[in-house]
Amino acid sequence: MKKLNKKGFTLIELLAVIIILAILMTLAITAMSGYIRGARRDTFVTTAQQYANSVRLSFVNGDYAADVMPSYGECLAVSTNTIALESGSHESPFNSEYSDESFIIIYNNSASGVDSYQYYIQMSDDANNGFGVLNENGLDGDLVKEQAVTGETNYQAISTKTPNTDKISLYDATSNNTYNTTPVAECTVSGIVK
Repeated sequence: MKKLNKKGFTLIELLAVIIILAILMTLAITAMSGYIRGARRDTFVTTAQQYANSVRLSFVNGDYAADVMPSYGECLAVSTNTIALESGSHESPFNSEYSDESFIIIYNNSASGVDSYQYYIQMSDDANNGFGVLNENGLDGDLVKEQAVTGETNYQAISTKTPNTDKISLYDATSNNTYNTTPVAECTVSGIVK
C-alpha cells in the first residue's frame, strides 16, 4: 500500500501569498480611484460646456431681454440654475448640487461696429469642487479643483455683482492644468440672469 503525501502549505507560505495579494489590491484600488477622479473632472468640464452651449443657443435666439444685452466691454452673466439640460439633473459628478455661483459669462469684446462674443464659465458645486472664471476654449479636467475652488484667484462671487457698476475679471488657461493668474480682460456686468 502506498503512502499519500499529506504535505500542504506552511503558515509562512500562506502569509506570503496573502501579503502579495494585499499589495496588489492596494495598487489596483489606488489606480482605480485616480481614474475615477479623472473621469469626474472631465465630466464636470463636459457639463460646463453643455451649459455654455445652451446659453449660446438662447442668446442667439434672443431669449434674453434687450436691456441686459452686453455692449462693447460688457458681459452678461447667466446662472446655470436657469438652464435645463437634457439629463434633467443639476448634480455635479462629485455627487453635490451645483452652487449658486455657477455662471456662463457672455463677453462682448468687439471695438468695431460688429459685436463679437466670447464665452467664459465659472462652475462650482456645494462641496467646493470646480473652477473659477475661465474661457470656455481652454477648459480641461485638470483645471477642476477639488474642495478648494473658492480659494482660487479666478473664483468670483458673481451673484453679488451690481449691474452697470461691478466688473468681472476674465481669465484664460495657459495649459491643460494652469491659468493666467492675471486677468486677460475685465468686463462691466450688463446684467445677471438668475
